[in-house]
Amino acid sequence: MTLSDEERKAKRREYEATHKELRAAWRDSHKEELAAYREKNKEELNRKNREWYQKNKEKVCLRTNKYFKRNLTKYSEYKKKSYGKIRLESLSKVDPSLKCANCGCDDTRFLEVNHIKGGGVKEHKKRGDEMRNMILVIRSGKRSTEDLNLLCRACNSLDHLERVYGKTGLSVVWDKKED
Repeated sequence: MTLSDEERKAKRREYEATHKELRAAWRDSHKEELAAYREKNKEELNRKNREWYQKNKEKVCLRTNKYFKRNLTKYSEYKKKSYGKIRLESLSKVDPSLKCANCGCDDTRFLEVNHIKGGGVKEHKKRGDEMRNMILVIRSGKRSTEDLNLLCRACNSLDHLERVYGKTGLSVVWDKKED
């Protein structure tokens, strides 16, 4: 008796559901053996995975899109949290004290990367679409931080205005209220 693909898949799902703990215990007890096998056959496994993906690309893309749409809020929260960590890491590369160079603001939500001598827009245009986000460029190490500093949003705007119009007579004061 030969089973159809659908029948075979149904039996496999049933088996996996009833033997989940048993399979997990076996995997835990054979961790080193499985890792050694994967390391030894890495190239062959990668080749087979690539072939399988090319054969099933359309199904994989549909499944991925459905998952993404179902979990959009979860995905957005993950991206926001992940980018927040990346942003802090990059800002600390520019200035480890994480303070505005002008007014001393230490609220990281307000801090921005500033080009000390200007030219940030030119740099973005020069890079093109390849790496538009300065935070990611700094994190990747493709950009040094010698000519950069941290300014809060207000000081960064003031810095730009003074570069365009000369001294404005304006100043920013960070007066942090203690709770």
